[in-house]
Amino acid sequence: MNTSTPHISSQFDQGLNHVRDLIMSMGGLIEQQLDSALRALINGDIALGEQASTGDKNVNQFETDIDKSIVELIATRQPAANDLRFLFTASKIVADMERIGDKAEKIARIALVIQPLINSYSFMQDIRVMGEMTQKMLHDALDAFARMDAEAAIAIKHSDTHVNNAYRDVLADLMAHMAENPNTLDYSLNILSCMRAIERVGDHVTNICEYIVYLDKGVDVRHLNLKNTVNQIENA
Repeated sequence: MNTSTPHISSQFDQGLNHVRDLIMSMGGLIEQQLDSALRALINGDIALGEQASTGDKNVNQFETDIDKSIVELIATRQPAANDLRFLFTASKIVADMERIGDKAEKIARIALVIQPLINSYSFMQDIRVMGEMTQKMLHDALDAFARMDAEAAIAIKHSDTHVNNAYRDVLADLMAHMAENPNTLDYSLNILSCMRAIERVGDHVTNICEYIVYLDKGVDVRHLNLKNTVNQIENA
């Protein structure tokens, strides 16, 4: 009787759980970094801005550790198809999470520069709302990943439409402000960079949600609209 199989299987399960735990820990760190960056931008919290602008090295270390764990599991455990799908997809999720960390660092770095004039922009409240939308998307996506909840991931993906709409509205206000106040052009362009970074966070969360759907249902919905996504899930 081969008694090594359960032991090997147990070790592999531990390895998979370790990858999941690392992803959730990385996600928690990125949530904190994004929150600090947005507080620096909106509230003028310099200390949080400095913290977020230098915290990306910890995010990068998580990415390196997770990738290393994934490679070791593939190389040493010869995972079955479902587990291999999880590992490859987890690697993609981690890549998008790392990019969210990059965007948070960018927001924080710019926030430290533009604080002197930040409160003179009447539409900063709208940017605050945009930031809160993306924060909720990120939090809910991590929760959906923990529960492998495709339906929740689809709803989160759809909410990115609201972020995009808010971005277009604030962009119109910013363009009008720039036309009326050319002396603030440098500050306005920095705010535009922050707005774009916030909008891109929503895009990366959308990617993560699509990967969650693939993990849960085995359906690739990356290039489908909402209606076709729902149809694919129902037929999976």
